[in-house]
Amino acid sequence: MTQQPVDSSLGRSLSLSALTDPAAVRAAAARHDELGLADFLTEYGFKPPDQYWVVVEDRLYPAKALAGIAIGFQHPGHGPLPHTRFSGGVVGANRALERVGFSVLDSRPTAVEGELRWRLALWRHLQATSVDGLLTPATLRAMGVYGGAQGIWIDLNRTKSIDPNGVAVAVLHTGARYAEDLDESGVIYHYPDTARGPARDAREIAAMKAASELGLPLFVITSPTPTSAQRRVRLGWITDGDDDNRAFLITFAETAPSRVQWDDHSDDEPFAAFGNRSRRVGRTVQHRPDQQAFKFKVLRRYGARCPLSGVTVPQMLEAAHLIPDSQGGSSDPRNGLVLNAALHRAFDAGLFAINPDTLTIETLPAGPTLQDMGIHTPTLTALPHRPAPEALRWRYQQWTTTPTS
Repeated sequence: MTQQPVDSSLGRSLSLSALTDPAAVRAAAARHDELGLADFLTEYGFKPPDQYWVVVEDRLYPAKALAGIAIGFQHPGHGPLPHTRFSGGVVGANRALERVGFSVLDSRPTAVEGELRWRLALWRHLQATSVDGLLTPATLRAMGVYGGAQGIWIDLNRTKSIDPNGVAVAVLHTGARYAEDLDESGVIYHYPDTARGPARDAREIAAMKAASELGLPLFVITSPTPTSAQRRVRLGWITDGDDDNRAFLITFAETAPSRVQWDDHSDDEPFAAFGNRSRRVGRTVQHRPDQQAFKFKVLRRYGARCPLSGVTVPQMLEAAHLIPDSQGGSSDPRNGLVLNAALHRAFDAGLFAINPDTLTIETLPAGPTLQDMGIHTPTLTALPHRPAPEALRWRYQQWTTTPTS
């Protein structure tokens, strides 16, 4: 269906009741895709949408503009219906579009259910319009996915109808400070601690918690490379929180988590030493879908401090498996321990072990020594929570029976 240039004033003889063909709506949507949102609105004399969007094959389009322009495609002799000749909203363009089989969404809902529908529809739109999973920052701003360079985007003007203090919509992960906290399964997102002042940081933390409490997803925005002009967007849900370590665990998924945990409850469950879900991607790359969750829960259980060296710098801390992931070790935090990056390497290299009965550190007879490795506290007895004895015993047995070179 094509539209010939006409005098749009002829559209004054028509009304929204003239829109009866869904193919005309699809034709108008195709024109939008050809021009892009800004040029589409300019060419036909419509203003940017501020509330209502129509869904056409998982893509979102400005409802009022699409209805008026679709009439021009159905009735090419009359041309599009000028924006001054009809109203948008529930009793105007929305009703006309719904009458021919399309759904219209409110981007400014006053109830949580409407906000959830909007975010999920927006996610499908982003997937449908991305190129190789990438989008421009301008596109994200135009759709309200993001609004600036700040780490947490609340969009207070739009979300205050859901919560007076606003609800987080998206987070930006640059990787500048916590590059290792992002993978394909999720991201450990640290509480903001900026020079803007504690009050603003506190508002953003509260907005994140509001999204979690209301069961709303977040858009996680990253750059594929430090210099890329494109952005990658993932849909995530806050699945765990930790006020002591000041971090959220955001897991990438299409559906909401069954529950969100803010405290360590690992001791309430039976311990499973084995049973990870890692898999090989190709011949050499191993994908661990629980990697970030494991790290987050280990840090929450033991605290963000290496018990052997005393290091507390978050970027230097890692979650070490006792029974290695490569040997089928589980992602239960009791199968882990917080170590600084250097001691994690030394532990995996078999340079020291933990005696499961005394919880003291043992080294190889030929060295390196505790001092060489920077171990200042060679015991785990001060930990308020201990690793699982089964995991410690398995690792120690491997250490004592494996020949050293």
